[in-house]
Amino acid sequence: MEYRKANEFDVEELVQLRKQQLLDEGGIMENNIDNELKKYFHENIGNNKFIAWLAIENNTIIATSGLCFYNLPPNFRNISGKVAYVTNMFTKKEFRKKGIATILLDKIINEAKILDYKVLRLHTSKYGRRIYEKCGFVDSDGYMHLKI
Repeated sequence: MEYRKANEFDVEELVQLRKQQLLDEGGIMENNIDNELKKYFHENIGNNKFIAWLAIENNTIIATSGLCFYNLPPNFRNISGKVAYVTNMFTKKEFRKKGIATILLDKIINEAKILDYKVLRLHTSKYGRRIYEKCGFVDSDGYMHLKI
């Protein structure tokens, strides 16, 4: 098993893994999002706005992680306002329950530390909750959204 950072040559596989993740989490393929995903990964991997670590077996990506970044107005607990958002955590079914996701999560947490992010956020599916809790994440009321 090899672990490494994603690069622009990984985009095609990242697109397929992201779609499988969304389907596994109960999403319905209402639209073809291939072009939008390719554009996102190409633009954001190239400028480090999205960092992903990968697990590779036999030259194939079998698991992925992701970290993207944004800023909020500063508050008392996060005076910089910088937030790292954990996303795109996915392991192919046949490789689950082997600690791979935990290793990838540790790697992106370390990336956030190196970049001096003090706050990491995420939304989790029922499948990932235990992994995140094991790494110290706590539930904080969730998020709401408005579709306009």
